[in-house]
Amino acid sequence: MRLGRLGGLGQLWQTLRKLASIMLVCQLLSPLVAFVALCVASTASISTQTVDTTMDMQEQVQILSTTTSPAPVTADDSCCLDDTIPHSCPNDHIPTPLHPQCQDPSVSCSTLSLSCISCNCSYSCKYGATSNASCTAHPKAKCEGARNFTRQFLCSYCYLTDEETHRCSTRDIGCRSVGSPTSKSHWYIANCTTREDTICLGKQVFSKKMECNWTEGCSWKTALILSVSLGGFGADRFYLGHWQEGIGKLFSFGGLGVWTLVDVVLVSTGYIGPADGSLYI
Repeated sequence: MRLGRLGGLGQLWQTLRKLASIMLVCQLLSPLVAFVALCVASTASISTQTVDTTMDMQEQVQILSTTTSPAPVTADDSCCLDDTIPHSCPNDHIPTPLHPQCQDPSVSCSTLSLSCISCNCSYSCKYGATSNASCTAHPKAKCEGARNFTRQFLCSYCYLTDEETHRCSTRDIGCRSVGSPTSKSHWYIANCTTREDTICLGKQVFSKKMECNWTEGCSWKTALILSVSLGGFGADRFYLGHWQEGIGKLFSFGGLGVWTLVDVVLVSTGYIGPADGSLYI
């Protein structure tokens, strides 16, 4: 009777109650939906890993089959066309003999860092094997003992050395760690250089395609808990930085519950991540 007396307000109240009930039911179904999504995602990831392993084996076979053929010569390798003549290694190395570590006369010349010396290598060395480089201390470097000496190194081009010896630039603008790995924004071209004392063939400064893998501290567990418990109010979207979608979700009662369930699936499978493109921790 009281609602009837209120007229339009009573109908509005009844509508809001129905919408809230729908949102509550969908919210209660969220844990079950999240569990099913996780099971399906784990099964899909196992099958994907199997396919990736097969593809990696095929790529390794192709690499092994092509190791006996000579690599094509580019303009950057024009300095080293004649393998019988030693060339500087790395060929873009510039010594800095005035550095304090190069000005200690009590240090043996053969123990100086690469920044104090210049080395020449034979590009006809057996790739992947240990070889000897002929090194000379810079005239302005101070040291004791013979200024000409040999130093062992692993015969390899700089960009093919162990990745642990690479120092690369951080992520580029627009680099997104989440999303499809086939997306262009999921990768970036980094400027890399080898470790300071690494003797290698070719240039020590090179470009390298790298996967975006940075993070700003957003937790996947927290996002999933918010999606399951308060997803109807857009809490998960607000937490991940998608504030526009969060506002729309809040004032639409979680998209009448449908949006809530969809976001539970997307968050649980990791398809939705932080708005800045970073990884979960």
